[in-house]
Amino acid sequence: MIRVSTTLMFALACLLPGAGYSADVVLNEYNAVPDNLGFLEAGKSDARLGRREGNGGDWFEWVVITDHLDMRGWQIVISHRTGEPVIPGPGQEIYTLTLTADPVWSNLRSGTIITVSEDLPTTVGRYRPEIGEWWINVRAADSASGRYITASNFAVSNDKTQLTMLNALGGVVYGPSGEGISPLAGVGNAEVFKLEDTPFPGTTPNSIWYTDGGSSSFGLPNEWTDLQGPMAQDFSLLRAMVPYFPLESVVINEINSHTDPPDQDWIELFNTTGTAIDISGWFLSDGSVNLTQFQIPIGTTIPGNGYLVFLEANLPFSLNGEMGESVYLSQGNGAGGMTGGRGSVKFGPVENGVTLGRFPNGSGSFFRMASSTRGVANSEPDLGPIVINEVMYNGVEPAPLPLVNPDLEYIELHNDSLVDVPLMEDWGVNGIFPWWLTGGVDFEFPVSAFVPAEGFLLIVGFDPVIEPLKLAKFTSIYGVPASTPIHGPYTGSLNDYSDTINLRRPDTPGVVFAPLVVRDSVTYFDWGDWPSTADGGGTSLERIDPSVAETDASRWAASLAVGGTPGAENSVLNKVPEPSAMSLLQVGILGLLLLARRSIRPPIPQPAPSRL
Repeated sequence: MIRVSTTLMFALACLLPGAGYSADVVLNEYNAVPDNLGFLEAGKSDARLGRREGNGGDWFEWVVITDHLDMRGWQIVISHRTGEPVIPGPGQEIYTLTLTADPVWSNLRSGTIITVSEDLPTTVGRYRPEIGEWWINVRAADSASGRYITASNFAVSNDKTQLTMLNALGGVVYGPSGEGISPLAGVGNAEVFKLEDTPFPGTTPNSIWYTDGGSSSFGLPNEWTDLQGPMAQDFSLLRAMVPYFPLESVVINEINSHTDPPDQDWIELFNTTGTAIDISGWFLSDGSVNLTQFQIPIGTTIPGNGYLVFLEANLPFSLNGEMGESVYLSQGNGAGGMTGGRGSVKFGPVENGVTLGRFPNGSGSFFRMASSTRGVANSEPDLGPIVINEVMYNGVEPAPLPLVNPDLEYIELHNDSLVDVPLMEDWGVNGIFPWWLTGGVDFEFPVSAFVPAEGFLLIVGFDPVIEPLKLAKFTSIYGVPASTPIHGPYTGSLNDYSDTINLRRPDTPGVVFAPLVVRDSVTYFDWGDWPSTADGGGTSLERIDPSVAETDASRWAASLAVGGTPGAENSVLNKVPEPSAMSLLQVGILGLLLLARRSIRPPIPQPAPSRL
């Protein structure tokens, strides 16, 4: 009989309001083999993995602590040295692996186990917490890099390995943790570095319960033996969160998150139905760790198609529009409990006084609003004048010399105004701050960069200044006008499956930093309604109308011209996109199924329309 960790009750206490330190994810285990064996060599891990027989090569394992966690764009930084792994130095090995924008990372349940391994197949398709399947394994060999994780050769060892988890904004979420900083003497003598305790929000990166292990529990709760006998992690508390369903009748519709006195933050709710809804006992929160921060008073209703605004002065929390955060609305039963309905909005930095709201009103995605509309229908989004206009994320290979395949990719910005727009902000005595591209690629624009009036600018993966031969070949094969500014190199690469590109403008600098406000963003895919020919078929992704805010494939189309139209007006400008091949196939199959069903089934009497 295996007994569970004795810290379960302590973990329960730490989940309650008032806890101090709180982790979103916790490093649980990794295969601490000698780092000089490299990444793609066999024979260096346990003969028996927790989930299966066989060699997993280098691998590591994390446990999700925060429920409904969005880890898209998060990074795992691995280093082999002492000190902060995000600060490189001579002779120090640093590896960075990035989770992609794939939807699997967008809503992870607490208690999920994530493993990243060399040669074990990906199990993403089997991740279904609602039926007890809590494990996600992603294969991170070079040949498999791309869809779920962007990986490079890395190694973990039994010496000075440290792992750090960074969120999409680059903030440290957990770590550094590992044998390189373990407080226990003797760590580093065995293969597996593991947490011999139940993970919970209060687990710290240098916990004394991190130690050596002789065998792994890969993909399963850790097991070990101590003086009390066989022990095991207990995930029952983490996996007992209230199941939820998306709220559709009442939505978070607009938020004002960055204000200075006498103005104040506020949250606007909207009733999408024509009938009044009683929201007594529901909850508002600015974090998923404590969803019951503010209970809405008894007797609170929202009229049909009406609005209700909560002011900062009446809430136990304020919103952080300088850094960005989240707002949660949870359905309650009036007795202090949650009943499962939930809506949430995650937002980044925003300028002082600028609100974020849904467009179309009540149903669309969140955008920066052209004007604040507290208590009434939302305005149109504040878009432009600079937008992400065209993306070549997978050019036709092989690339002609001296270009290499990644050099075929580009991102195009368009200026929809009648004046040149500089890609920097001059804040006087506070300094000059450049615009940025972030997401799948990162690029800091030079302070001299600008997008010409009604013109275009390209960002590429090579350096057009010190690599003139590449620049000449690039402009030749794509026919780029000589007047088009071209900048590079960006770091990272555009993923062939899915990626996010953010155009960020620096806001008024604070004491420590200048917030980078998202002015435009696109997340593309190579499946569903997104055009498949843009994935290596010779075409680019072009924006259909640069004056319209975009959130989905309906605003983008494959270029009509081979190679796209870098530096020129889009070939699909204001054209209706053709349905994707997948969409046509789905429609065709659905039609055949409906015809077949009608041919073999008699008509079914229909009930009278409901009056509820």
